[in-house]
Amino acid sequence: MRTSVVTGCAGGIGRAICGALRAGGDRIIGLGQGATPKDWPSSDRFLACDLTDMDALQRLLPELDRDGPVACLVNCAGLYEKRGVFDTTLADFDRAMAVNVRAPFVLSQYLARGMAVRGGGVIVNVASLAATIGSPLISYGTSKAAVVGLTKSLARALAPHGIRVNAVSPGITDTAIARDVDPAQMARQMENVAMKRWAEPAEIARVVAFVASDGASYMTGTDVSVNGGWIT
Repeated sequence: MRTSVVTGCAGGIGRAICGALRAGGDRIIGLGQGATPKDWPSSDRFLACDLTDMDALQRLLPELDRDGPVACLVNCAGLYEKRGVFDTTLADFDRAMAVNVRAPFVLSQYLARGMAVRGGGVIVNVASLAATIGSPLISYGTSKAAVVGLTKSLARALAPHGIRVNAVSPGITDTAIARDVDPAQMARQMENVAMKRWAEPAEIARVVAFVASDGASYMTGTDVSVNGGWIT
């Protein structure tokens, strides 16, 4: 049984990813904030962690492979700062970079050491369509573009060790964050979606599960965009 670490496991997409990986036979170690989700399976582990707190994250790292090797890491946790270029403070910007970029790097660096010793592993970073098209929400768009850059650099660095690293970039997805967006703004965005609907979290999760599977064994350094046919 493969052990997979999934950050942001309590969110809409993260929860769906956990379900998709479980369906494929994985044991899940989930990282999230707050209490253990009430429907969390007893066979899996849940670890509470604030990814903006680097000291807390560093202390948590040995817990990830305490009970055995981790073969798959999915960095799904994301911070969505709803501020534009003139309203974003340095604290806002740093917080978004901490959760969306720094934490995935720290987790990847730590778990990749064990993967390299064992001759292989998989890392999947959940980015965003905003990484490609940009976003007026400056810290979010910038940090998600950095996730794609991190993915490609890790892929080049870790390929000699048998470790594959890819990104999956969701378009507009039916999550609590998306439903909090101004309806008029969402309607304007939907005009650019060929399929004229939101993605369901499970649709994103199935792509992540494939990218993390042996079926994608020759795929690395790729950003897979799941956007319903975004028309620019």
